[in-house]
Amino acid sequence: MNTNRGELAQGALLPHIQSFAATQPVRRALAAKEQAVNQRFPVSVVAQALIYKGCLPVQILPCFGSSKSSIRHNLSRTISTNSTSPYEHFFHYTSGRWLWDEESQKRERFRVFNVQELQRIAAESVGAQSCVSITKLAEGGYNKVFRLVMDNGSVAIARIPNPNAGPACRTTASEVATMDFARTVLNIPVPKVFAWSATANNPVEAEYIIMEEAPGTHLEDVWDDKKVSDKANIVKGLVEIEKKLLSVSFTRYGNIYFASDSFPGCEAAKVVGDISADLKRVVEERFTIGPVVDRDFWNGKRASMAIDRGPWESPQDYLTAIANREIAWISSFALPKPPKDIFLASEAQNSPSHHISLYKMFLHVIPYLLPQNKKLSPPTLWHWDIHSANLFVEGNRITSLIDWQDTWVGPLFLQFRHPKLVDYDGEVLLKLPENYESLEEGEAKARTRKQVEKSIVLYTYETETDKNNPLLSEILRLHHGRTRRETVQFAANTWDGDIIPFRQCLIRIERHWDELGFDTPCPIHFTEEELQAHYRDGEGWNERADFWDSLAGLVGRDGWTSNETYDQALEMFAELREEGLKNLTGKERVDFEAQTRWAERKVSSVC
Repeated sequence: MNTNRGELAQGALLPHIQSFAATQPVRRALAAKEQAVNQRFPVSVVAQALIYKGCLPVQILPCFGSSKSSIRHNLSRTISTNSTSPYEHFFHYTSGRWLWDEESQKRERFRVFNVQELQRIAAESVGAQSCVSITKLAEGGYNKVFRLVMDNGSVAIARIPNPNAGPACRTTASEVATMDFARTVLNIPVPKVFAWSATANNPVEAEYIIMEEAPGTHLEDVWDDKKVSDKANIVKGLVEIEKKLLSVSFTRYGNIYFASDSFPGCEAAKVVGDISADLKRVVEERFTIGPVVDRDFWNGKRASMAIDRGPWESPQDYLTAIANREIAWISSFALPKPPKDIFLASEAQNSPSHHISLYKMFLHVIPYLLPQNKKLSPPTLWHWDIHSANLFVEGNRITSLIDWQDTWVGPLFLQFRHPKLVDYDGEVLLKLPENYESLEEGEAKARTRKQVEKSIVLYTYETETDKNNPLLSEILRLHHGRTRRETVQFAANTWDGDIIPFRQCLIRIERHWDELGFDTPCPIHFTEEELQAHYRDGEGWNERADFWDSLAGLVGRDGWTSNETYDQALEMFAELREEGLKNLTGKERVDFEAQTRWAERKVSSVC
């Protein structure tokens, strides 16, 4: 870590934490952030992290540091209507704030709809006369979720997609069809859909899904309080759900739709696996596989481009479509920044030809990225976001798995990873150490107990997976599996994201080519000059990423923070700005001043 600018003075940040913190948990969180920032990061690292905040990807660069965590934008308080209050706050994003670019972020999440018509349709869908109350229950980055209570006591959940959710019509249509497939064909506990519309040309004046309320208790509310034995039983239920997902595979890669929706490019959904011939026939008649709704294929000008969105016959075709999509978009729409632009992270990042050359390298290695064993990459419907916020339980039995919007029929190898519910990358410790009783009461013992608990949960998942889903265990053990997957992951959008992780993955492929087990020469090559340029571009990358890691849970890389921590986060960045302006010089100070001016203005406006 570069420390030539000197460390931030101890205690310089957040001197007034207690006067701003409304609750004890917030005070503890802010104190932890203060300590992390003060102890770990010199001014130069903080400055670069803030100057290039818009250029850094959410994920950390492989080989340069640890994995990133993201903030899930959940509503921390419910907002209800009554007969006299307006509905305006239903349309706006109210679950948090952004420290920068707030207007554009909120604009992407602003959705007007006819609340009374939503209530009427929801009531009709459950056989009630009227809806007596509607509450904004939750709000993610892409959807608004409402709880509607009827005059007969029944309850429905309504989900309204934001403008940034994905391609109009297709996103909602695929989500509903996917939920129905998972529930009726795979017998996975998924909420039943009562009514829906994939077009805004309806009385609600917006796309919507009205579904049953998930039965049971939200696992997020009780997970931390459960005994480790209870957690292990829930994990076993999770493995059973994954077994059901593995029970069938398709003959094409793409998104699931209802055959009745008749989207262009769809084909009858043909499945293979352990289901009856009658059910296979029902699937083929009722469902189709069509173009993906993945936002990377639709964002910005890509929506109007004639690009290959599937369905695909092979995983190689899918990866080729990614490369060709980005080459076509960069060739037509990438606008280099002026040489003196403060957002100019590197010469390579600003060069369309450099990006295109990397995608051409990617095309050369595609045949080698996927496992030679084709059984590891069948077209499989997979829920990749299984964590406590998406699960409901009764006791230790999983009663519902929600949030199917981004699921699709993709190559299993590229989709599968440890579920977030069980993921743990620390040292595995399956029992308390012999010196446990000699540890100091409080934090040390609690940390050790938590380590053991997480280890047991992960161990349970892996042993149950090995026993019930050996195909997944084989994927976990695949040599250089992470290198293969992350090369695809970082290929998504290098121009608007960051070229460094993608280039690093390609460098790793060349470096470890012999270990990957191929008996042909590596089809790509980086010269020594190119490698040195890459390492220069990557200098400080890890430290900047670690800086944002240290703020996880308080501020996201997009500037998001909760309503409760907004003022505290502003104060923290105002202190960072003040410290940076004291210590930085030259162009770095000028860039830093320009990129943190929002903190000074906003703090002034709230004081």
